[in-house]
Amino acid sequence: MEDMVPELEDLEERGYFKKQEIKQIVKKRTHFEYLLKRPAAVKMDFLRYAEYETKLESLRAHRKEVLGLQGKTTLADYSIVKRTHLIYERATRKFRGDLRVWLKWLHFCKSSGSTRQISRVLTKALQLHPAASGLWSYAAAWEFEHNSNAAAARTLMQRGLRMCKGSRQLWLEYFRMELMYAHKLRKRRHILGLDALPGVTAAPQADLDSLSDAQAATEEQTEAQSGEDAINAVLTGAIAKVVYKTGIEAVPDSIDFRQSFLEILSQFKFEGIESLQQSILDSIQRDFGDTEEAWDLKARAASSDQASTSEAVGVYEDALAAVPTARMFSMYATYLQDRLSQSSPPQPGKLSKGQAALVQQQLQLCKRAYQAGLAEEALLLRWPELAVQAGDEEGALEGAAAACQAMPTSSAAWQQRLALHAQHATVQACETSDDSGEAAMAKAARQLERLAVQAVAACEPAEAQPVWLLAFEKLTGLGSSSKKLTQALLHQLTGMRQGPTRVCLDS
Repeated sequence: MEDMVPELEDLEERGYFKKQEIKQIVKKRTHFEYLLKRPAAVKMDFLRYAEYETKLESLRAHRKEVLGLQGKTTLADYSIVKRTHLIYERATRKFRGDLRVWLKWLHFCKSSGSTRQISRVLTKALQLHPAASGLWSYAAAWEFEHNSNAAAARTLMQRGLRMCKGSRQLWLEYFRMELMYAHKLRKRRHILGLDALPGVTAAPQADLDSLSDAQAATEEQTEAQSGEDAINAVLTGAIAKVVYKTGIEAVPDSIDFRQSFLEILSQFKFEGIESLQQSILDSIQRDFGDTEEAWDLKARAASSDQASTSEAVGVYEDALAAVPTARMFSMYATYLQDRLSQSSPPQPGKLSKGQAALVQQQLQLCKRAYQAGLAEEALLLRWPELAVQAGDEEGALEGAAAACQAMPTSSAAWQQRLALHAQHATVQACETSDDSGEAAMAKAARQLERLAVQAVAACEPAEAQPVWLLAFEKLTGLGSSSKKLTQALLHQLTGMRQGPTRVCLDS
């Protein structure tokens, strides 16, 4: 405790804290030190102590800015940060196996600008946690982004992959780093006026067929080794391609893993990216060609320019011919919906030409899936919603009826159908004259009541309640009695229903 006397005196002399505040700081630090000296020290005590010192440093920095204090650096300017590092060092000695403590220390190093300390902390952390892939990724990113040392970052990545075999995160981050490296080199050459390379083509893959070869292919080394061809290979993402090939050898059976490579690749736009994307798609088609996911990725890649859906639609149609499954229909519909969502929010009955085309394509797809008996629940529930967007009320009722026929026990399908019928009946009643309007309302209420009774009887007992509540609400709005509906619910909940449920599609 006596070691902090000089720094406290300096903090007071510089005007950062008043005498009374210094006393409070001493009191608080004394309390924390007693907690840390206990035989059974608690991790949270170390972290609270470090958090207190971090906030204290933030207050000091703020006051320095407000007061406009200038001059040479003194003990008060760095003593609190130094003390915080000592607290984290004591914490990691006590809880060296807790990775979260190391990560908090690294976060503090970065936020406080302690760049030299980060390297020391990373070295210690990696020695104790060699199987933590996140640490290797963090260390490589630090070397690459802060120290601008691509060779060291690449070495760290490869060491991490040896220690964390099969780590998908490391492979993906390694792939991203190599693309960033190629992008950075291209920008550098552009600034230096060295980018006049018309018709750049990558070097043959035989020149870069392993990670060791790729590591050697930096800009400075390749100029002496392989000349302009090797430089061009690096600039067009050849090292990233080697990383991908080696990564899928380590994790060969995951299409999601390969999709992640494509997602990373979509963030970059420079020469060679399209070739690399095609290589990835070819490998997916080769290894997973008979799966729905492979077709979905191929179709989405065909319209990556966001210009038109025609190419993607063509691929999806080929996919349905090759893999006619419910999931393939759903993926096709999801793609069309994604494209619709990219435009301005569609207004029911007020669609633009492009939006109307996408909605109609989805409606036709829903009908095809239903007729083939390959429609999943989400697709069938989407059918009436699309018809409403298109301003086709009859089509919405047709879709709701089809959903109930295909899924007779689905609570969601029956609720959707009841809501649409109630809305349709209300609109029709409002459009007629006063006398005939009351008759139309009564007729609509009777039809809705029959439909509601069927719905409650069709659903499983555990799912009948929300259907009944919705029907009760809609019938009350139409001024109808719900006696039959209540009897149906009681009949369902007591398990007295006999015989199979008959579903009527007539409204």
